[in-house]
Amino acid sequence: MTDTKPLFFGLYEQACVGNGSGAVSLWTHPDDRRLGALDLRYWIDLARRAEEAEFDLFFFGDVLGMYDTLGGGPATALEWGVELPAHDPLLHIPALAAVTERIAFGATVSTTYEHPFAHARRFSTLDHLTAGRIAWNIVTSYLPGAAANFGLDVLAHDSRYDRADEFLEVVYDLWERSWDDDAYVGSRELRRFADPSKVHRVDHEGAHFRVAGPHVSPPSPQRTPYLIQAGWSPRGREFAARHAELIFVGDSDPQAIREGLAGIRARAAELGRDPEQIRAVVGMNPVLAPTRIEVQQKLDGYQSQYNADAQLAAYAGWSGIDFAAYADDEPIVKQSTNHTQTKETRSDAPPLTAGDVRRRFASVTAFADDRFIGTPDEVAANIEEFVEESGVDGFLLHQYLSPGSLDDFSTLLAPRLRERGLFGGRPSDGTLRSRLRTDGADRLGADHPAGARRR
Repeated sequence: MTDTKPLFFGLYEQACVGNGSGAVSLWTHPDDRRLGALDLRYWIDLARRAEEAEFDLFFFGDVLGMYDTLGGGPATALEWGVELPAHDPLLHIPALAAVTERIAFGATVSTTYEHPFAHARRFSTLDHLTAGRIAWNIVTSYLPGAAANFGLDVLAHDSRYDRADEFLEVVYDLWERSWDDDAYVGSRELRRFADPSKVHRVDHEGAHFRVAGPHVSPPSPQRTPYLIQAGWSPRGREFAARHAELIFVGDSDPQAIREGLAGIRARAAELGRDPEQIRAVVGMNPVLAPTRIEVQQKLDGYQSQYNADAQLAAYAGWSGIDFAAYADDEPIVKQSTNHTQTKETRSDAPPLTAGDVRRRFASVTAFADDRFIGTPDEVAANIEEFVEESGVDGFLLHQYLSPGSLDDFSTLLAPRLRERGLFGGRPSDGTLRSRLRTDGADRLGADHPAGARRR
């Protein structure tokens, strides 16, 4: 592999028992500890393990409603704890930051159901409390139940992004333009907290929001939190080109990833951004053991605790299709939904039947990539090849068992990756942004729409 460099690794989590990132029903496995997710001690232990494993990021996904598409209701999701309970991850982060020193924290927050003033306040607070170890995963939300919880109708997919664009205008003004760099004085001798002449209203009036300001927090270490985005639809890629610093890639084909990232970076350059500052990671669900026989034994153990209906309930929520309404031999009708949108299916592909979907979800590896299932040497070689072909900068680890999957990565795979120059040795001090930018800056530059708003 040419130009070998240490990869960026994050741990994907949700503040729930039935984590939707791997197999949501595996909290029933005797070696899994996710039933402890309602207890802070579980999260403290997991954050410490992730930091000891030299992970760069502890990331929380989030949802604001139940998965109620399958069968027209939430019964399956409730029975199996599919991404439940949906606790607020922002309340976890200060406690975890207090017991760690290096690892950064990311959290998903929706621009559809939050208000930009309150959101800016929370993330400035988190950026101060974590000394710049905070990232925001920008999402627009897709669950109908989430919209109903806020007394709203689901916005059309692209309309959600229009709202998100304005949301970001407001928070950028609050984070970057409201306070001058030297507005905060904090001097006991001068008896002055801040210079009033250097703190400004934002007076935003737009299609979705009216916000007066000023911002109620002085500039934090990063000002704007490190910005993550996961959309892989055409509209999502345009949004990423304009705003994202780290992209969670919505594909598994290395060549498609390389082409998609090249398109995003080219568009970012057209918008005046430095494309070299855009990083990308892809999810991985590894299954690791010293021998192939032991790998298969692990898979068999996972399968024995796996429930296909639970995973299908999650998939139905993501896709917006109630697979329970279809017979096995009945083709799934391709329909336009306001749920998640990623890559397009080939127009010449044979129609997918409900039976095809059910057979796929009969296996615990429904979302796994065979390249990341095997012995440490096999998986390390496959990771190296995948990075070479795709151009990604790292991976988000999705656990089958917690904390067993993380521990397997640390003890079995990390040493093999180290030998290849792919793990360890990354910057671990300073703000998250400074660790990932080529110039080591704590704050966004004027080429980014946030930095461009700074006075």
